Amino acid sequence: MDFSKLGSAKKSQAPIDPIRIFETLPSLSGTFNDLWRGQDKALTEWHTARARQDVLVSLNTGAGKTIVGLLIAQSLINEGLQNVLYVCSTIDLVRQTSEEADRIGIDHSVRVRREFSNDLFETGKAFCITTYAALFNGHSALRNRFFPKAIILDDAHVAESLLRDAFTLRVDLYDHEELFKEIAALFKPHFQELRIAGRFRDALDLSRHSTAFVAPHGLYERSERLLEILLRHGIKDHNDLTYPFAWLEDRINACAAVFTRGAFELTPPFLPSLALDIFQQKVRRVYLSATLQSQTDFIRAFGRKPDVTITPSNDAGNGERLIVCGRKVKGGFGPDFAEKLVESQKVVIAVPDYERAKSWAKVAEPPGRENFSEQLAAFRKADDGAFTLVSRVDGIDLPHDTCRVMIMEGLPSGTSLLERYQWEFLRMNNVHAVRVANRLAQLFGRINRGRNDYGAFLVQGDDLDKWLGNDRNLALLPPLLQKQVLIGREVQEAFGIDSDKQAIALIELVLGRDIGWLDYYQREVKLAELDEDQLARHNAAEPYMVAAALSEAKYAAAMWHDDPTNARRELEKTVDTTAQHDTPLGGWHALWLGAAFEREGDKDAARGAYGLAMRRLGNHMTLPRPTPMAGDKTIPEMNAFGRSLHGLLRFSHGNKFEAEVEKLACALALIDDGDPRQAEAGVRVLGELLGFTATRPDNDGHTGPDVLWCDDAKQRQLGFELKTDKNDPATYFKKDVSQGHDHLEWMAQTYPDHTILGLVFVGPAGKAHAQANPSANMSLCAPSTLAALRDELLALIEDLRKRAPMERQIAITQETEKDRWDIEVLLARLDPKPMSK
Repeated sequence: MDFSKLGSAKKSQAPIDPIRIFETLPSLSGTFNDLWRGQDKALTEWHTARARQDVLVSLNTGAGKTIVGLLIAQSLINEGLQNVLYVCSTIDLVRQTSEEADRIGIDHSVRVRREFSNDLFETGKAFCITTYAALFNGHSALRNRFFPKAIILDDAHVAESLLRDAFTLRVDLYDHEELFKEIAALFKPHFQELRIAGRFRDALDLSRHSTAFVAPHGLYERSERLLEILLRHGIKDHNDLTYPFAWLEDRINACAAVFTRGAFELTPPFLPSLALDIFQQKVRRVYLSATLQSQTDFIRAFGRKPDVTITPSNDAGNGERLIVCGRKVKGGFGPDFAEKLVESQKVVIAVPDYERAKSWAKVAEPPGRENFSEQLAAFRKADDGAFTLVSRVDGIDLPHDTCRVMIMEGLPSGTSLLERYQWEFLRMNNVHAVRVANRLAQLFGRINRGRNDYGAFLVQGDDLDKWLGNDRNLALLPPLLQKQVLIGREVQEAFGIDSDKQAIALIELVLGRDIGWLDYYQREVKLAELDEDQLARHNAAEPYMVAAALSEAKYAAAMWHDDPTNARRELEKTVDTTAQHDTPLGGWHALWLGAAFEREGDKDAARGAYGLAMRRLGNHMTLPRPTPMAGDKTIPEMNAFGRSLHGLLRFSHGNKFEAEVEKLACALALIDDGDPRQAEAGVRVLGELLGFTATRPDNDGHTGPDVLWCDDAKQRQLGFELKTDKNDPATYFKKDVSQGHDHLEWMAQTYPDHTILGLVFVGPAGKAHAQANPSANMSLCAPSTLAALRDELLALIEDLRKRAPMERQIAITQETEKDRWDIEVLLARLDPKPMSK
């Protein structure tokens, strides 16, 4: 025992600079010598901001985010932080990340299915790679026993759906028949009260495409009985349902509920991330994301904007893509086409659900959950064949020769029934478009993983084809992907690709590295111009959509803590501004604002908010008026216009009224004091104030007139097309009038039961061009006539507020029943001039 050798050579402190860590890693077989430029820059910038709580590192898909994340994780371990976690979206991605860590020589632990791969994490010697589900489920041992001091959250751009799954309880007729029937029986009287019992019956049927949404008070009134039913059926012992139930057991009142296609879903209307200890406590959070065009989905997932966003300029991950649409090819790119294609190419088939996967069974059946990884590994090694991905946009890497062709059928949708209800029935298209764009960007990266990679993507199905064909949707995708879609359009049109033989020949040319294609592609990628108007539209709305997402997060956290007053205050700040830029989202916010009012006991305010929600969301949102309680003052029955004025005038005195009127006046001032898009928002608000269901179809759904007023009581509709930026006198060209014909057709198809009163062009006086052919249903009015109607309304509001409360209610009823406020009379008061003359 030679004690002289002890203590003389202390271990040198491990480096915390992630680039220095990379340089000290062992030179193992398969490792690379240097970091890519984007990786180096990302790590340098993160190291500078390492002490900040929330840092977003945004890199192109395929640009090496995993290496960046692993080096950051090791840096945090070397700094001395305890329980560092690296969180992935799937078990398969956990394994891929672990293999990458092994490849470069970084020690780590893996935790999947409740087991650690070794004791390095438990003994504080390494970080742990695991899944979102393992960390965020209601019984998470990781969160309870090993609360992290730092987390790397991979695939942050699609994390909302992963977190949503953790807070979603779904009971379906197929797997839980008796439990489902009891829950349905509990809510049957509610839907009878709403007078949509037929819609509810259809929603219980597996074969019918119908959804019945439970109004907030309907869930609130039944929350204890619902809890009793769930407990009686042993939900706490259920293998899967116990995890979301652990979150929701004491918070059913903070949830939304829907029935659709034989399933019942209970989930918060907005994710309560801000209420979770992971996001409340002092934890360093690093988010790894693909390039984001909008931050709203990120905020909806994590409840906050990042303190620092690192987006290094690099071309890694900018793989070459040929994108071809099947709608213009005879027979499309369906299973028959795929059978021919797999004779010469390996093909991945991406579908959104198992129902669509059935039609592809003769080409490839999707693997089961238990053998997914094994079958995927076998496909990677195979020389031919096909592999079906169902509802997977992340965690699957098939770079270079492992696969170069993907057939994409259908829009990638989330698993949440509430999300599908928002999209399919409430037409919350803008919210959905951001989600779809993030998922598509990820999906395009499955077989296209780096700068030197290339592949062909074949779009099958009308929904995805039309989505990519809409330039406003396209503006939400990363710039390179936008250009690649445009290049694909030009190639397909120029060569008239309309048969399967032509399509296969084009694919073989591109994958065969044809010199003409390569020259054309490189030239067009550099020179192609994006639609600046659509980009400007998106950029103008983005700050308001970010504010809306932050309000949702704060509302959700307050309701999670049973604090409806603060929840209501958060949404009140933004609900009307949100509606100016996205009518359906503003309606969704008004709905939950009403729920908070109702929880506070303010039935009158709840009634007003619910009225706004129904007018903004249209016929698929049915809400009752709250039942008056003993001692409530009787309010005379009013029409929609009367209820609108009463909702505003309930705050007839003090700062609240002044603030509401000022906010309203600012919105209405845009009619004659803003650009055309701002004027659209003002005309919509004017219609809403008049009690109509007032929407912006072109802005909210990317088709239809700029503004639509619907009188649902008498089933009439009136459209507006804003042309306030034209010169005075104006010429209304063939393009303007053709657009008008398209809008009238859209109105007839979308609201077939509503009589069309006309389409009014709002702009300077002038005439239609000689080559234009306006219909008798088209007319022209000056912005000043709408402004005059606005001024009259604001004056009426000021006069009504001077009356005593009971007198005011009677006066509102009498005034709003006058013929002068009828939609046809209002149209005449705008003094429209026929465009046909």
